[in-house]
Amino acid sequence: MKSDQDDLISVIIPFYNEEIYFDDCINSVLKQSYKNLEIIIINDGSDQIYFDQLNQLAEKFPKLINVFHKKNEGVSSARNLGIKKARGKYISFIDADDRWLPNKIDHQIKIIKKKKLKFIHGSYFVLDKEERIMGKFLSDKLNYSELMKSCDIGLSTVMLCSNLAKENLFPNITTKEDYVCWLKIVKKISYLHGDSDVVTFYRRRKNSLSSNFITKFINAFKVYFLYEKVGIFLSLIYTLRLSIFYILKENLIRNKNLYPIKFNYIVDFEKLNFDKSFILVALNMASLSYTNLLYTNCKNIIFWIDGVCARFVIKNYKKTAGRKIIEKISLPETINNITLCGNKSDNQINYLKSKFKKEVDFIELPFFKNLYDVSKYKFNIKDNSLIILNIATPKQEIIANTILKNNYEKKLFILCLGGGIAMAAGEEEIVPEKFEQMNLEWLWRLRTDTFFRLKRLTKTAFIFFIKKTFNYFKKINFIELN
Repeated sequence: MKSDQDDLISVIIPFYNEEIYFDDCINSVLKQSYKNLEIIIINDGSDQIYFDQLNQLAEKFPKLINVFHKKNEGVSSARNLGIKKARGKYISFIDADDRWLPNKIDHQIKIIKKKKLKFIHGSYFVLDKEERIMGKFLSDKLNYSELMKSCDIGLSTVMLCSNLAKENLFPNITTKEDYVCWLKIVKKISYLHGDSDVVTFYRRRKNSLSSNFITKFINAFKVYFLYEKVGIFLSLIYTLRLSIFYILKENLIRNKNLYPIKFNYIVDFEKLNFDKSFILVALNMASLSYTNLLYTNCKNIIFWIDGVCARFVIKNYKKTAGRKIIEKISLPETINNITLCGNKSDNQINYLKSKFKKEVDFIELPFFKNLYDVSKYKFNIKDNSLIILNIATPKQEIIANTILKNNYEKKLFILCLGGGIAMAAGEEEIVPEKFEQMNLEWLWRLRTDTFFRLKRLTKTAFIFFIKKTFNYFKKINFIELN
């Protein structure tokens, strides 16, 4: 009987000295729900340290990963070698600094078979180096005329028939090599199918070849003049048109396609469901100032109302202090592990042991100089775990996102409690009820670490004020969890 995963799919990854993001890339491929893959990594003349690391990776997954080493000749040459080595019925590309959603291959192969396609490209999120979502591109069906106006295809979203790829290799130019390839292909199959589902996180880096405007402009001219042979004058006109469409596309990516973003919030904690992973986050001025850091996991985020600023964005305002969260949560028996994560505290560990009647693990986090360092910190967590974070916003939310990203196949329930757990454990004096009723907890906390707290408060208040002034919060829908 034929299985849904009978067809071998070749995944081609060109690699050149990618130190920072390659682990995310390869893990996103290894964790695909579609398992009948061969992963072809083309090392395009990287330094010796990467030569050894890639060989070790191939030794770890000998039936899955093939590494080929070559002298440095550019990304086109690397992809072309991968295409020639591919044994799969279909080929899928991904750059070494991008990553896929877990269902990318499975989702696209089903569409290919259902619609009998030879080529598909998908939608994608655009990330900055700190894992913030800068925008969202929605793909669409493209014919030759439409593709000539704008190259609206994300290479790391593409899957196509192997024969089609082998007949249409990438030209040897530093950027726009994929554009030439897609134009050749669309002339043979009449249109390129676009799917609106997001399947990829595309990394935008300031120092990448594709971000160099002058290089892009020159290579765009080459696309029209050398490869499409439309003449010097028309090539200039088409290149200018391409630039205009690029600006329009950027506006769509950054200001339209991404919104509205939907977040859930909870008032009645008896409705907190432990069937799937979540991150519980305080809804207050601090989190509202850094909401864009949470876009990548918006489906897993659940806010609880913790500050007066929440009145500006939700209807059912019912405040719960962070120190009371642990008391309000009823933990199901299926949760076997509890982990305190952040700053070491015996009082907090003992409080959690007393509350949940279970042993509590502890993971100490280093001091992070900036949000970028936070986003790259990795560690594994046991399945069916409750994780309590006791560091400040927004670092704890970024760590929570990273935990879910690196342990996506597990059920994890993360509470971003910050200083709330310290108050619950008796380490910090509880805010007097009078201050709480007047929503002046922030003033009470200024008694200690005054300069640090005042500096942070001023920064977050300024960001919140700017976002409120320019109607940023109208782009976000907060939906009560029922």
